[in-house]
Amino acid sequence: MQVSVEKIDDFGRRLKIVLPRERFTDGIHARIRELSKTVRLQGFRQGKVPPMIIEQRYGQQLRDEVMQELVRESLSQAVSQEKLRPALSPRITPPSNEGDFSYEATFDVLPEFDTIDVSDIAVEREVADVGDADIDRMIDTLRRQRMSFKPAERAAQSGDYVAFEFSIEGEGVRIPEQGLERGLTAIGQKAVLPEIEEALIGLSAGETKTIGTTFPDDYRDERLAGKTASITVTVTRVNEGVMPDVDDAFAASFNVGGGVEAFRREVRGNLERELKQTLSMRLRTAVVEKLLAKFEGTKVPESLVTEEAHAIQRQAIAENTERARRANQPVPPEPAVESLREIARKRVRAGLLLNEIALQHSLRLDENRVRAALAAIASTYEDPNEVVQMYQQDQRLMQGLRSRVMDEQVAEWIADHAQTTRVERTFQELLQPGVAS
Repeated sequence: MQVSVEKIDDFGRRLKIVLPRERFTDGIHARIRELSKTVRLQGFRQGKVPPMIIEQRYGQQLRDEVMQELVRESLSQAVSQEKLRPALSPRITPPSNEGDFSYEATFDVLPEFDTIDVSDIAVEREVADVGDADIDRMIDTLRRQRMSFKPAERAAQSGDYVAFEFSIEGEGVRIPEQGLERGLTAIGQKAVLPEIEEALIGLSAGETKTIGTTFPDDYRDERLAGKTASITVTVTRVNEGVMPDVDDAFAASFNVGGGVEAFRREVRGNLERELKQTLSMRLRTAVVEKLLAKFEGTKVPESLVTEEAHAIQRQAIAENTERARRANQPVPPEPAVESLREIARKRVRAGLLLNEIALQHSLRLDENRVRAALAAIASTYEDPNEVVQMYQQDQRLMQGLRSRVMDEQVAEWIADHAQTTRVERTFQELLQPGVAS
């Protein structure tokens, strides 16, 4: 096998690979002999089909199979022989039909790194624990989710569910044109205009209030956008919430046996898993920021940047489509790939740096951590076994999980070998920043 390497640019390489034509023809003959032993054709006994008939019937298919296998084997050998590290799958020119079996493979190679020293990187490593107060707050949240309501013979206040009727009147516009619109909201959840929610507070059933307001310029109804109008609201019903007691029945409603103490242990376990994942993610983010700052000028293959930009675009389209579906709104225009290239370049550079550190220090993926991470994901669903099976049957999902776990391992190794400072945090600071201490 003859191999020549042409350097196209910093990362681009073109391999020309030449093999004797006999490698190709011998491969076809071998496949014909193999197929003649197993193929069933009318008029011939199994194993007695003449090679010429096999060639006539399956010739093109056999040539394609042998060509693909020969390209795969020779390319792998050539890449190893020339000590190249392709960044993406090569583009292959069709092998020649005359003379020797030859073809070209064009691809970008991964950048070469010197030994990466992380000892001068300053990293803040956040640490936190789950306390009894955090468990109490989570249980209180769960109680609110299971809250029932009863009519309240008093004025509406924060937390109440209030049914009301309203109309909006402005210059040349009345909504609705006749009669009243009906609404229902939980005060404090910001599901309606802030002015309406504020007006409802202090009103009892049957009471009416009129307020004036100026609608924002980007308000969804063009008739009101940027204009001043009056809103009249009339409360028709006030319901107050009734929180369930935390008892054995409440625990059982979450499929937790063993009573309240077992329920608290279950809540603690869930919070600890969530906290662990958050701390790991924040450590990876902190490490990556420092690596990117240190290796800011490092060039990366543009083919990888383009692929990552398209991946970001696909994710954005999927998220925007789902968000628009839930809000019953039009899907926004898809982001342009070019506008995503800088983000993509940073992601590619970060990934290459983390991968290189793993290679230089012989870091290996911990399969136990992969299983633990998958179990943590599955535990948040009603049927964990179904989620585990879904991941195990989807190579893309599993590869994404394995990559995430490997990145976490590398980030932890860097933190252990960098100038790392422990920073004490509370659970609320990390996972519930909007909740007052």
